Formats: sequence, structure tokens, C-alpha cells
Amino acid sequence: MSHSPQFHLTEIKSGWLEAYIVLGGARYDLSAHCALSEPLKDLFRCLCDVHGLDAPPDMAVDYHHLEFEWVGEGWLYYWSLAPGPGGRLEVRVEFKGKREVGGVEYPVWSICFDTDWAALAGQVFDQSASLLRQYGFAGYLDRWSRDFPAGQMMRLGRLLHGRSSQCEGLTGELAYLGGTA
Repeated sequence: MSHSPQFHLTEIKSGWLEAYIVLGGARYDLSAHCALSEPLKDLFRCLCDVHGLDAPPDMAVDYHHLEFEWVGEGWLYYWSLAPGPGGRLEVRVEFKGKREVGGVEYPVWSICFDTDWAALAGQVFDQSASLLRQYGFAGYLDRWSRDFPAGQMMRLGRLLHGRSSQCEGLTGELAYLGGTA
């Protein structure tokens, strides 16, 4: 496992999200489509659900959103996050391709890294806030054909910055988002 990954969101357009992870000097591109779910919403929910956990929970008793897929056309990115002590996370991202619908999946690459929850959550939050400031809610809708997952992002930001989860209203949330630039 390697330390200090860098997560970058680079583009949203026509229902596609382009991102990449830099790990150990290598760049791993992720190109996701919203066919099954919205990738950012999954990533936000996962980071929120893993916050504060010291070990993987008993999923039969207490479900957490710790695994999800990003879907392309003929390819899938499987994400799984395993919490550990002291806010550490083991993150695994696997890229697999299919040559035909319903066909066999072939592995392309798989990365696994250990990181700090706050470091990864901060990168995801900052990259998402930057995209939102660049395009706005309406611009995101035009480019993505879906609403921006603002509620999940605000929840992640509150956890990241140690803020109360109490409702501040739209004006307070917009001021908060604007202040995180």
C-alpha cells in the first residue's frame, strides 16, 4: 500500500464525470457515467458513512455505504473503503472492463492505498466545491443532466470542518460553501 494519494475531479459533461487519482507518481484515470447512480453522491455518502469508524462495521446490524461502483460504457470502477483506527482508511479502486453487455469482466488495474480520512475527504470536498463554483447548480445540471448532490456535499463538509449538523438554512449553507474557497 502507498500513502499520500491525490484525488482530482477534472470535468463534468453530458452525464460523464472525469476524475483521476495520482498514487506513487502514477495517474489512474476514472471516467464514470451516471447509468446506475451519480458518482459524486456515492463518494460523498461513503466518506460520510465511514467518518468516525475505527473498524469495518457489522453490515448486517449497522449498514454503511462503504462500497459502490462507478459505471462507464463497458467498464466499471469498484470502490471499497475500510475504516481503521485513528481516522485511517484503506481504499481500494478496481477498474474492470467488459467486451460485451453481460459478458465477462476483465481486470485492467487495481490500486489500494492507505490514507487519512480528513485528507481524502478534504480533497474530494475541495475539488467538488471548485467544480460547483465554476459551473454553479444550473451549470452543473446543464452539463451533467442531474442535480448536484449538494445535501451530501454539505454533510461531508460539516463532518470535515467539525461543524454542527443543525440546519443553517440556504443562506447559511451558501455562505459556508463560499467561505471554503
